[in-house]
Amino acid sequence: EQSLKKKDYLQHVQDILKQEGADLNETREYTRTDSRYNSITNSIYLSTKASESFKELADMFLDKEGKKTVPENISELLTVKGLAHWIMDDGQQVKAGGVTLCTDSFNTEQVGLLKKALETNFNVITSIHNKKNKKTGSMYERIYIQKSSLDAIKSDLKEHMIPKMYYKLNILEES
Repeated sequence: EQSLKKKDYLQHVQDILKQEGADLNETREYTRTDSRYNSITNSIYLSTKASESFKELADMFLDKEGKKTVPENISELLTVKGLAHWIMDDGQQVKAGGVTLCTDSFNTEQVGLLKKALETNFNVITSIHNKKNKKTGSMYERIYIQKSSLDAIKSDLKEHMIPKMYYKLNILEES
């Protein structure tokens, strides 16, 4: 699910999934109230139909209860293309440079696995930023990739990103 403003990105993901043979449900648009900010949000939702070919992949990233998890071997799985999609999907632009990766639903150990994979696979300098959920008061962690490290891999990331998402890397969209 993405903000309706990111419809182009969701279309890009849909195209990739189709190329990989995924059986997709129709995209759906939703309007709902975001109680965190007391605002109305519009989003678009994409899902796949049950498929054995994707079940093995999905199972790697879901625990027994169906909750998202980070596999122990994430450093063997995370590629520059995967990082580019992670940034497009769940990355936040940092105006002063760098990028924050939303890891809100993972525990400290899982965030540590992701941090180590980023540092090992891409030679980037990262830090953990602790955040507090304004609504529940619970704490969560996000990974920040420092500007100098991000600058060193931007060109590799751009190869796998759609131009409308370049802003997350502090790159102006090329016309």
